[in-house]
Amino acid sequence: MPESETEHLDYYPSGWSEEIHDEYYVEWICDDDQTILVRLDGTMGDGDYTVTPITGVNMDGEEFVTKPISGLSRTEAFNVAATLIYAMNGITGRLNGEDEFTSGTSNKS
Repeated sequence: MPESETEHLDYYPSGWSEEIHDEYYVEWICDDDQTILVRLDGTMGDGDYTVTPITGVNMDGEEFVTKPISGLSRTEAFNVAATLIYAMNGITGRLNGEDEFTSGTSNKS
């Protein structure tokens, strides 16, 4: 697993990239599909961090944003981001039929 360059996250899953735009704005992007990502935005100030899971982009280039989680402290935001990164990684791994996530069985037909 790659080591995070951030202060609150130790590692993130292989197959993901970490883009640190600045200390308040970080994205973790799925390497297989770069429209799948988790965005941490603390540009509104401490105690007002938002974590947004993004699960795709439509034909107009608009991100498909699932429910953002707002009003978080910096530490809470990194904890939520880590949970979402690992959850989204597990889902994409399972949908891709990767043995690590399917116990060697696949639901693909």
